[in-house]
Amino acid sequence: MKTFLIGKLMRSRKPFLIFWPQYFDAKRSRSNGRRLPKKYAIEKINLEEIQNAARNLGYNAEIERNYRYSKTWWDDPGRVLIDAKGKKKAKVLIEVAKEIRKSHSNT
Repeated sequence: MKTFLIGKLMRSRKPFLIFWPQYFDAKRSRSNGRRLPKKYAIEKINLEEIQNAARNLGYNAEIERNYRYSKTWWDDPGRVLIDAKGKKKAKVLIEVAKEIRKSHSNT
């Protein structure tokens, strides 16, 4: 499905949920963008780790590098779109964080 917006072609994000690396960042407070409890938060996180964890869990995931998180627009750009197959965002967020922590402990 494609939609037009002010003369530009934009892909519809309908089935996808947006996950910013800031959601996982253990160095951030909740008011600065972290969405996970501290016990699930991750020290150093990048887009590829989020994408790989989502794919390992069976979700379709793709990276969009040209977007910036509005609370911290000066940070590195990028977000991950995940097709959560109807699951709640909070549940998928914790699943992805656990998968990333599991992969960190294996290395």
